[in-house]
Amino acid sequence: MKSIKNQTSAQCPHGCEPFDTDYYFFIRADENPELKDSILGGELNLMRCPSCGAFFHYEKELIYLDAANELLVFMFPLSLKGNEAELKKRMEQDYRALKDILLKSLKMDYPPVCVFGLEELKHLLEHEELSALESEAVAAASAAQGFEVARLKPSYARAHHFPYYIPAAPHTTTPNDYALAAAKVLKSGLHSTLLLNLKDHMSQEEAVLPLLV
Repeated sequence: MKSIKNQTSAQCPHGCEPFDTDYYFFIRADENPELKDSILGGELNLMRCPSCGAFFHYEKELIYLDAANELLVFMFPLSLKGNEAELKKRMEQDYRALKDILLKSLKMDYPPVCVFGLEELKHLLEHEELSALESEAVAAASAAQGFEVARLKPSYARAHHFPYYIPAAPHTTTPNDYALAAAKVLKSGLHSTLLLNLKDHMSQEEAVLPLLV
């Protein structure tokens, strides 16, 4: 399933005559990375009124999917923020339909994320970018310390605020082994909140092994 546009009649906020246009309501960021860039740049679904020339964002419901990074986002218009509980229930229904019918081949086993408005979606993706950069730094520092680099399941790493890549030794078999590896990399001078979170979590007595890809 690829990115999809829909046709609509848009209304200029200055009260001009409605005009026909199209907008994205389903985005496959893993197949169309330029659309992710357009969100980060504030350009997605940006309309220009043919009557007065004013620019405005057309905010309708949007589904954003980055399958490679296990990120599925349902974006609702900011104006509907007051109906959050009801919309989250509907999101769960739509998610099941996507998972079981339209996107069955992807075998999604991760929960969706709910945001309101393009600005909130932009902030989420900016945070993802920062996490990815920090994770790459963790991978480089781990390799420099002689560790193998293991990749965590993306949705698991995101939910626990861990880096996407972590250090591992050939005989890393317990949670505490991962904690010790993380501690060594951190002592090398790397500053990473994500890796520190992993170390602290894996040091706990009830910790279980991290989910690797």
